[in-house]
Amino acid sequence: MSNKKIAVIYLFFFIIPYIVCMGVVGIAYNALVLHALTWRVIAGGVVGAFGMFAVKVISQRPVLIMYRSSTTKFLKGLLNFFILERKRTTIGLNLIVDFLLSIASIYIVAKSVPLSTIIGSAIGWLVLTLMVSLTIASYMEFDSLSIYTSKKKNEK
Repeated sequence: MSNKKIAVIYLFFFIIPYIVCMGVVGIAYNALVLHALTWRVIAGGVVGAFGMFAVKVISQRPVLIMYRSSTTKFLKGLLNFFILERKRTTIGLNLIVDFLLSIASIYIVAKSVPLSTIIGSAIGWLVLTLMVSLTIASYMEFDSLSIYTSKKKNEK
């Protein structure tokens, strides 16, 4: 798999879904808590960080495959930060980054999106974006990111 292909798949498989999930954190929190910009935002940040951690755990296998296939130092570094099987410090840094980004997402959504949109259709649009992005990534390179090898496919 080429570095260019890895970068495009990473964009559609991880970066866009990550940003969309941060939007979901911000919208969900602001839809549930009308007084979002008080000390309670810390609870939203903690919940958002652990939610994002769960999303990252799901994508570990494809991220590892892309990491092993990459030859570009920058791309390897970017992918390496999101591999959670490495060290506890990496996991801790990921949780801290997710916590800070969750709080930022809560504030950005509260300040920039009208309450009628937050309570109305915003989550639906984000879920649609998430599904389209993941579908494009899966279509582009399902065989390379699959846990099934060609040997296992031929055995069936």
